[in-house]
Amino acid sequence: MSSETHVRSVYGDLGDRTAVPRLIRWSLYALLAVAALASLPMVGRYSPLPLSTALDFWIGLFLLTALVRGPLRAPVLLVGLVGYTLSWLTPGLASDAPLPDLVQGYKWAIYLLVFALAIGRRWEPTRGLVRLTWFLLIMAIIKSVLSLLLEGPGERPGLLTESNYDIALYSGLTIVCYRHMGRSRALMILLLGLIVILSGSRSGAVTFFIVALFAVFQARNSSLILKYLMACAIPLLAWVPLMVFQARSAGGVSIDRLGFLDVFLAETSDWSPLNWLFGTTPLTPLSSSACNSLSYFQGLFSTAGDGSCYSVILHAFVLRIVFDAGIVGLVFAIAILWYTMRRAGLNRFMTLTFLAIVIANGLSVSGLNNPYVALPVLLGILTAQSPSGVPTTNHKAVR
Repeated sequence: MSSETHVRSVYGDLGDRTAVPRLIRWSLYALLAVAALASLPMVGRYSPLPLSTALDFWIGLFLLTALVRGPLRAPVLLVGLVGYTLSWLTPGLASDAPLPDLVQGYKWAIYLLVFALAIGRRWEPTRGLVRLTWFLLIMAIIKSVLSLLLEGPGERPGLLTESNYDIALYSGLTIVCYRHMGRSRALMILLLGLIVILSGSRSGAVTFFIVALFAVFQARNSSLILKYLMACAIPLLAWVPLMVFQARSAGGVSIDRLGFLDVFLAETSDWSPLNWLFGTTPLTPLSSSACNSLSYFQGLFSTAGDGSCYSVILHAFVLRIVFDAGIVGLVFAIAILWYTMRRAGLNRFMTLTFLAIVIANGLSVSGLNNPYVALPVLLGILTAQSPSGVPTTNHKAVR
């Protein structure tokens, strides 16, 4: 094998700058597969690998690769996002807040920048993503069954991390791979539903219902009999989240998200209209009383170790972004997310499905501020123009 052929086999066709290099694709597959394998024997615990950090590192690597290889398909959008990044980064760096806290609080803005850079790039072939999704779903079921048998029904084991994030990742990957699945689509949806039931995750149950509705509406081009069967399946699909909510309620599980909402309302009780519109100065700490009331979550306190805490401790992405960037920031994030997906070529329904998953997860946990939600969106953008399976472009995408 010549040196040129070897380089192409590893990095992909260097002449096609829109193609994601093979090394970047393989590294993601290996990262998730190794994390899943390492987690399997850890019954009742998550993967021992620091996967969240590793995924953020991979996303950063993709960002650098996209900048180096070019071309930039949305320069005006990129300039606007860079300007917005500087608007919170500059005052944040000027404050006494640690840099890790600043990055943790505004990762969602960095992800939006990555999405814009991904426009016009291609992830081909997609069969690796399909195989990875199957592998993760099967491993998650095996881990869940082992935990149920060995630890009892009270455990909520995740394969990679917490079930809220695991299911968001699986759901997003299912959406990305759905049009490449063929007749095995229904089985993938059933496996996802089984994982949700075994996990007992409420936000995961809502996310599953969103994915299930997506699958039902994707059958609109199928035969009349299949459409009828899919329509009849809607009550059954709705039964999965209802059963999860009933099981969690019967187990006496309190909804701690209401506690976070109470803290948020107390912290914003004296806000002016401008605060509600634009939020606080970047990385404004919560009051000491708020931090004390949430001391159970000390792992989310400031890395400075001085007992201070920021909006990240409120868990729900919607609350966090309103506190940090206001209602304008929330609308901005949703609008840019919509635009980047549509500009990349995703049709309206697939874009709405991704948005619904982001919002559903963001009402409970960190939503777009974590890589388990951001990664499937990025992959959706990268596979939007994939020739494999049924095209997702409808020629009416935003240009």
